[in-house]
Amino acid sequence: MSRRAREAVAAVERACSEVGGPGPLVLSTTVRDPGPGQVREALARGARRIVVAGGDGTVRLVAGALATAAAGANDLPAATAPAEEAAPADETAARHATAPAEEAAPADETAARHATAPDDAAGPPPAPVVLGVVPVGTANLFARSALLGTRDLRQAARTAVSASGRPTDLGRATLADAAGGSSSHPFLVVAGLGHDAATLAAVTPALKERLRWLAYFLPGVRRLRHAGHALDLTIDGAPVDAGPLWTLLAVNAARLPAGARVVPGARLDDGVLHTVLVAPSGPLDWAHIAATGLGRVGDGRGGRYPPDRPALRYRDARTVVVTSRDPVLAQVDGDVIPDIVGAELTLLPAALRVAR
Repeated sequence: MSRRAREAVAAVERACSEVGGPGPLVLSTTVRDPGPGQVREALARGARRIVVAGGDGTVRLVAGALATAAAGANDLPAATAPAEEAAPADETAARHATAPAEEAAPADETAARHATAPDDAAGPPPAPVVLGVVPVGTANLFARSALLGTRDLRQAARTAVSASGRPTDLGRATLADAAGGSSSHPFLVVAGLGHDAATLAAVTPALKERLRWLAYFLPGVRRLRHAGHALDLTIDGAPVDAGPLWTLLAVNAARLPAGARVVPGARLDDGVLHTVLVAPSGPLDWAHIAATGLGRVGDGRGGRYPPDRPALRYRDARTVVVTSRDPVLAQVDGDVIPDIVGAELTLLPAALRVAR
């Protein structure tokens, strides 16, 4: 377990003690089970709050599993284990799904909580399970967008353990690959197809360890001149004449490191899948895109985006369907999936209750 992970667990234990509760039950993720199984176990033990200490990949998988369970589905989402979790066991143990120990009762007590009352004595449905997040990843984009803070683990743990759960939207990417397969992936921040995914794929673990989120900068710069992809696009059932795109982004959360924003004004609870069509043709277009991301062009308040330009267009959506004429890379919250020829990107409004 990494030093940062040990500190996160200690911070959660301390926060539980500060609110007068017993210590948490800690469930470690693995390469084979990077979150959904731990959610199942925590819920089976009666947990009403689950705290995940990890990076964006772990957080999205735990969030997706929790949303699926809340919706009453039988099967948790299929998912590719994030690359950051494909590590030796002692390293993957750094990611945890944590349930307060007061809810991890002995089997007989847990069974009592799940006993079915007669129909005429049924009370109100239980409150939704709250998801807390203690960010210990590289970029921690969801934590930034949720204003959780990424440096003060003690404060993040306090929020995760004791803050009220606020409605939070969740994205779902259903991806079709060139071999005829299909997979479903939850995302909290952004899903993308094209060169943004290729940029993420070029970042090595060693570079991330050394440069943190700055590791994404150099591979991105190297791809700025690459030609766009031919993508056929429909938004909420209406065809869109997109033209060749450097990348297509479906955005739920907005904040990036250094104060940059993918979509000015986007919120985690606005019920909108903010779709961004990026098609720059030269340095001036890239300068405009950079200025928009740094908040110097438009502000997106009240659902208003910066004025459309051929290089950068915004659309509101609930469902986006994409077909690629050639296989492309896709990414969900930074986890890259290769050889994708089709995607359905949807938003599930208020699918989660997140402590924030």
